[in-house]
Amino acid sequence: MRGVDPISNIIRFFLLVFLQVFIFRQVNLGWGGADYVFVLVAPLFVALLPLRTPRPMVVIFAFLLGISVDFFYETLGVHAAAATFTGYIRQFVLAILAPKDGYKVKASPDGKDLSRTWWIQYLGFIITAYAVFYFSMEAFSPVFWKQILLKSLFTIPISWMLCGILVSFLRPRI
Repeated sequence: MRGVDPISNIIRFFLLVFLQVFIFRQVNLGWGGADYVFVLVAPLFVALLPLRTPRPMVVIFAFLLGISVDFFYETLGVHAAAATFTGYIRQFVLAILAPKDGYKVKASPDGKDLSRTWWIQYLGFIITAYAVFYFSMEAFSPVFWKQILLKSLFTIPISWMLCGILVSFLRPRI
């Protein structure tokens, strides 16, 4: 999948929603009656959109992704809020990580246009933004900052590694 054509993005959308809802929803690990480890692969869709996709389109696609996951999770917009936030800040992350000579006009976040180091940093920013915002919205109060921090610290590395593995299957050039 090259990632620029709409068909591959539609397939990726449904594939990642399916994986998030029917497979990775079942993975919850924790102790003391509370779950602290979750697997979040949904933000991978936002990360794999072409780099020159306009911000409003990214935000709309991210919202559709989040609301689709929320429909199956029955979480009343928590994933939609996190995905929308991630879609919005994506341009800021791209600006922070921009190469010295800028991005190519038709650049896609794959190994052909950008380095593996760039991809790992970019994916880390995207997953961190999604996870922290998701757990903040889930708790909906700064009083629970310890739970938000613990869930984020345990979820981010696992989701990051798993998304990296998924990307190697979805886009073998990386």
